[in-house]
Amino acid sequence: MQAIPLWPVMLYDFQWEDHARYQDRLKQICKEQEQKKNISNIAVDAKRGLYESGFDFCKIQDPAVEALSHWIKDCMFRAAANANKGYWSRGMNIEIELHESWCHITRDGGYHDMHTHPMSSWSSIYYLDCADMDADSKNGLNRFYCPYQNMYIDAGTAWTTANTSIDFKGEDGMLVIFPSWLPHNALTYRGKRERYVIAVNCRINNANLSNVTLAT
Repeated sequence: MQAIPLWPVMLYDFQWEDHARYQDRLKQICKEQEQKKNISNIAVDAKRGLYESGFDFCKIQDPAVEALSHWIKDCMFRAAANANKGYWSRGMNIEIELHESWCHITRDGGYHDMHTHPMSSWSSIYYLDCADMDADSKNGLNRFYCPYQNMYIDAGTAWTTANTSIDFKGEDGMLVIFPSWLPHNALTYRGKRERYVIAVNCRINNANLSNVTLAT
């Protein structure tokens, strides 16, 4: 007998070495966006108790934002190159477009219902300040859901029904990258401190202009 695994779902996590250097400034920028009332007004019924900025965070002209955006773009390339190993040719010129980016400031009782990120190939969540997030109580964690749903459940489906979701506990300075079609949510957050994350959607294009060295 030979087992044939199919349809993997790839997630990647990275840790930013410059997190401590830029954390305070990035949090300040998030607050400034809220004070300016730069609000997304997207899927307002799917979230409560949090501020969501407009989708142009990475376009803010500030050294901290520019440094974070550059690093996220590099991580996106590394993740996508790994997932597409064997599918990208060495003649491709890969362009990473961070076409949507926004921040969340989540307060006590805040949550975001299950959703996906359409019109993008890869998405990411950067944990700027996890505050009172907790793995044991699942406080404020991001939950990712299996994209294939069972039509019927019995003893023969135990291997899938036991793995319908995974709870991801980020850490300050951590970036998690995932396919944009993967359903996920932000579980209810309880805490006196504000939880800060920055999310980014990207598109990856083949400009086909020059050779590029692919990540390994």
